[in-house]
Amino acid sequence: MSSLRIERHGNIQYTALLFILAASLSLVSSSQDPMTLNGGSVMGMAGDGCVALAVDKRFASGPQMVNVSPRRSLVLHSKLMVGFTGLDGDIQNVSEELSIHVASKMSRETGGLVADDDDNGSSRAFISPRSMAALTSHVLYSKRASPFYCEPLIVGLQAIPNAEEEEGEDVPRTNRPTRQRKKYKAFLCGMDILGAQMTSMDFCCSGAAKQSMYGTAEAMWKPNMKADELGRVCGRAFLSALERDCLSGYGAIVYVITSDGITEYDLVCRND
Repeated sequence: MSSLRIERHGNIQYTALLFILAASLSLVSSSQDPMTLNGGSVMGMAGDGCVALAVDKRFASGPQMVNVSPRRSLVLHSKLMVGFTGLDGDIQNVSEELSIHVASKMSRETGGLVADDDDNGSSRAFISPRSMAALTSHVLYSKRASPFYCEPLIVGLQAIPNAEEEEGEDVPRTNRPTRQRKKYKAFLCGMDILGAQMTSMDFCCSGAAKQSMYGTAEAMWKPNMKADELGRVCGRAFLSALERDCLSGYGAIVYVITSDGITEYDLVCRND
């Protein structure tokens, strides 16, 4: 009887030791993953003629906190931004390389650029979100032998061609003046480290907390949201997901892109 008890006790200890060993190995492997080593998460969400990009502020080395500052994001112009998650050194390299490519194309004024009106009414050439996604995919895939540990998220407003708006309610319809006015639709495109694109019409998430973000975004997102409502819903979904992940958080910034420009909201969340 005593020998049976000793055998059972030994089996329990052996099982507990295996469980602790498996948990330790999973923790070590997750801490050595370059995509989550510095932590951080980003979320893009589409609305009616507007789009939002949410980024967190936590920068760390594994579980150790290093700094609290908004995650790096690249602003190409007033209707296009690129958010990044992954290894911070690779994020800096990709961001600088994309900036150089865009500046080169702007100087040459070759394919991928579209004409738009700036605040002074003059026409300038800007790179479209779809062209920016193709350029980013090309840059990442060109390094496929030794890839950047970086997952970009392109967020912007894509112009809809042949959109006209009529003006003047007191003028007869036949004599009512018309002017050409561009309308825009939301553009979201996420990528992996090799540049494989995934476009979305509702929301797109990337980073350490992406599993939680997909759940909260799916529960809160609804179609045809205006800019103010989009900013509130995106911020609420983003903060709800950050509270469920220890590698993200310490505040968030929500950028809402409309045809008038970019509006920034600074959000406060739990720091534990």
